[in-house]
Amino acid sequence: MSNKQTNSNKDRWDLSVLGKITLISIILQAIVITILEVFVIYFHVNFVSQYKLNPIGEGISEADLIYHAIFVISLFFQVLLVIDAIWHRNSVQIVALVIFNLLSLAYAGIQLFQHQILEDVGTLNATYVPTNPIFSKDDRDAPKNYYEARMRPLEHTIVGLISVFSVYLAFMSYMLTKEFGWKNYKIYNADPQVRKALTNLTILQTLIKMDVFFIGSYALQLIPSQKIGYYSSVIEIALVFFFGTFMLLMAWFSVSMEMKYLLLSVINLYSISLIYWAFRFITINLPTKSGFDPYEFTRRFLTFFLVTTFVLVLITVHYSIVCFRNMMRGFYIFAVYGRSENEAAGGSPSSGTDNLESSKHITKKENAIRQHQIIIRQQHDDAVLV
Repeated sequence: MSNKQTNSNKDRWDLSVLGKITLISIILQAIVITILEVFVIYFHVNFVSQYKLNPIGEGISEADLIYHAIFVISLFFQVLLVIDAIWHRNSVQIVALVIFNLLSLAYAGIQLFQHQILEDVGTLNATYVPTNPIFSKDDRDAPKNYYEARMRPLEHTIVGLISVFSVYLAFMSYMLTKEFGWKNYKIYNADPQVRKALTNLTILQTLIKMDVFFIGSYALQLIPSQKIGYYSSVIEIALVFFFGTFMLLMAWFSVSMEMKYLLLSVINLYSISLIYWAFRFITINLPTKSGFDPYEFTRRFLTFFLVTTFVLVLITVHYSIVCFRNMMRGFYIFAVYGRSENEAAGGSPSSGTDNLESSKHITKKENAIRQHQIIIRQQHDDAVLV
């Protein structure tokens, strides 16, 4: 690695006061709310342990723990988002962080409401076998009253903290986007079309990161489906995990490497997946005729993730098409202006390309790279002459 590249990487971690405050704030939020969530989980497990649950009750309790785990994962996912955004000076991702935090707030609200249902109905047909001597064997509601009095204030505190932090984060994000904006325009040239192509590509990358979280979280929720009685087979669960992972890897690779035909395949896969998300949303929310409703305890969570995923995938398809069209027109950003390690140094990732080779059979990407190299050399020669 050259000295210029080394200095560039050092400059990236030479955070401004604003960047440091934002990063520390996100980390503190994750730590504090995780501690509160751990206490909620602890009380929940102790509450459930006072009963012998039937298979459906076990599935509901397992689902509840998964929802808590997803919430904790979302907190540290935000930490990764802000670190990545600061490292790449990514204004788009900073805005996405605010949106993600608001979605976390909605999730916390659903979790509070759904938790009440799980506590009321999840132990309804369970056998009361208290393991804690403080509970009377004649009062099956004693554990519920005891643990609810401890869990509910914690859950209200979590919702309150995220609400306040969402407003604070929105302000900090606004300030960071102003700070990052001029630096990115300095790295990439002043051509409005190039800047627009860069923005579209950055939005697409950010959307794929959001897709990873929401598709992965939905797949996790299918784990207890057999116990609860979802209309989902083991094969479907495996396919969601496998094809979800495969599709997301293809999407990220096609965008990062600016491979337009692979991106076209991703557009097709994403478009087909919209059918599945819409189908699952309908089946989960259809009224049941048999009287047994397997989604009674989890419908709100599943609906939240399905609607969010559907909207994200739809927007991802739109920006994928936009980026595909940009590549067809010869607008390549990463290939021409370099990756993160040589952006500030003004390097080119294709310095080894033989510029004397005939241009008859070169691709649009290669042509864009060579045109940029010619401009850089002309600027260098002009500077030497001066």
